[in-house]
Amino acid sequence: MRVLRGRRRWVVAGLIVVLTLATLRLLYQPVALQSYRILDPQSLVVRGFGSATARTNLSDVSETDSSVSIRVDAFTFELGPSTTQGHALDVVVHLDAPLADRTVIDGSTGQEIPEATAP
Repeated sequence: MRVLRGRRRWVVAGLIVVLTLATLRLLYQPVALQSYRILDPQSLVVRGFGSATARTNLSDVSETDSSVSIRVDAFTFELGPSTTQGHALDVVVHLDAPLADRTVIDGSTGQEIPEATAP
């Protein structure tokens, strides 16, 4: 009988861990990138929009001869309703080779990202 109680506790603890990790993963979503600007030949700043409390992470940068694919994820957690989804999220990206005439692609949507016009 004691063995079953101990095993049951481990099963419950495991389920709590799995549900917690699944919830955290659902709060971690890709950011739709809107534009980029060039800092120097090998550095860009990509811009998306999200919550003011979002924590961004540069998830992936893939470079080919003709394109650069960039994926940015954001962890957002807010209690209650919020209207802060229009906050600009800027992320600096360092490239292995100069951008030159390569296109910049949002890695989460596959769409080309336009270069930002003058501020």
